[in-house]
Amino acid sequence: MYYFINTSFNQKKSGIEHAQMKRLALFKNHGAAAQIVTRFFSLTLHKTLQDAGLVDTDMVNLFDFFQDSLTFKKRSFKLADLALNANLQVIPNDDGHSYLVKDGARLVQRIRLRAPEYTDVETIWTFDRYNKLVKSQWWDWRGFMALEQWYDVDGQVTVELVFAPSGKQIYQTFHTKDQHGKLVNSLYRINDWHGHEYSFTGEQALMRFFLDELNKANRQKNVFVADRAFELSWSLLNMKTRAFKLLHLHANHLNNPNNPVTANLNYNYEYAIKNRHSWQGIIVPTQQQREDLITRWGDQVPIYTLPVGVVSRQTLAAPPVPWNTRHVGQIIMVARLSPEKQQEKVIAAFEQIHQRAPQARLAFWGYANGQEGTRLKKLVTKKKLRNLVTFHDYTRDIAAVYNQAQILVLASRSEGFSLAILEAQSHGLPCVSFAAKYGPQDLISDGVDGYLVPVNDISALANTVVRLLNDDDKMQQFSHNAYLAAKRFSEDTVWTKWQVVFQAVQRFYKTCGQKSSR
Repeated sequence: MYYFINTSFNQKKSGIEHAQMKRLALFKNHGAAAQIVTRFFSLTLHKTLQDAGLVDTDMVNLFDFFQDSLTFKKRSFKLADLALNANLQVIPNDDGHSYLVKDGARLVQRIRLRAPEYTDVETIWTFDRYNKLVKSQWWDWRGFMALEQWYDVDGQVTVELVFAPSGKQIYQTFHTKDQHGKLVNSLYRINDWHGHEYSFTGEQALMRFFLDELNKANRQKNVFVADRAFELSWSLLNMKTRAFKLLHLHANHLNNPNNPVTANLNYNYEYAIKNRHSWQGIIVPTQQQREDLITRWGDQVPIYTLPVGVVSRQTLAAPPVPWNTRHVGQIIMVARLSPEKQQEKVIAAFEQIHQRAPQARLAFWGYANGQEGTRLKKLVTKKKLRNLVTFHDYTRDIAAVYNQAQILVLASRSEGFSLAILEAQSHGLPCVSFAAKYGPQDLISDGVDGYLVPVNDISALANTVVRLLNDDDKMQQFSHNAYLAAKRFSEDTVWTKWQVVFQAVQRFYKTCGQKSSR
């Protein structure tokens, strides 16, 4: 079994989650066993899976695993199923989506139903006789009470309990205040796991225990791929059971990729790379990044060049989008709104672009990290571009966005790969990007299917986009070439590249078997 290890799986997904889904589809289409593994607790995880087109067996979550609810089938749990005391009064709120439970004049509970149907119970808050919140209970989307929280007199959570569908308590964690008055987890406990109690002082130790139990439960020759190195490397590298472990570098491993020998490590990969000899291999998305790693640290640890992106057979088989159906002058950038993506440089370039190509419009697609969205929108307003520049949240139908645009721009200071560029090419979209290491340099053939301009050169970015927008024949030729470029990342091509990893796994477990038989 191949396990792709992550922390969470949310409705709004980053490039790492999209890369995992593409890899999972690749493995499934070739009959290879694989699952995504996550750590964080989520009441709506299986709804998120469903919305993403995945099934329950595509994922193993830490809490699901210990709850024995990995494949629990959704059921309805309505207000009538609570079997409230007949002496209590249940009073609908004006919103029609929640209820008050009273004992005479005293408030006993508040009950909220789950949106958007408002038929099933989602949360119950319980109050003491002084109207202080004592306890809250939360229902999993699949219809069972999964989480219970207890509060202190200040309304702070002190204890959290997780329950299996059977009602058995399987997990508890305690919260205390540190020296700064901040509420922190002080202990994590797995209850009655195969007849034993297990306590942990941190999430990393808990995750390590889970990975070992998962490894033992599936008695195959398992492979663990660390897709989020910062949060998960310690847990993987400190497993007590034998497994083949791969570090996946999704981003640039250096703060300054132009100095590959002397630059400081990207903090996300510092622990993982400093302990590189504990991995059975490292995956990078481009050959250039592989060469930079070898130049600095050698190749004692195998380094595999495996693309992050895969273009599905369905996408490659689709007919090209007629150029005359695309929105004239539509420029898009598909990325999280985040400082390292440098959307403000695209806005600065667009200010110049629109002066020389009045038909141009710019649309940003992606969710915002922190306050970055607010900052960028204020910048657009300040530059009086609000009628020309639009912001759109994360969408599951990104194909429609690519199919309507004429140019994709990217202004990141560095990229490990760039799913956005590959996805754009697979939909016939010319790309203009800063020539950042590593992905843009690897994906765009300068002057063939797009253009590369010097990193952080706003004028060069603007001039290049204007030149392309004002040359319709060139854009159409680039569009044709972009479709061809995407074929380099077909399912069969990428699967062939994975063969070297499969062979290494076989050698690893063959060697392990020989050692254990001595």
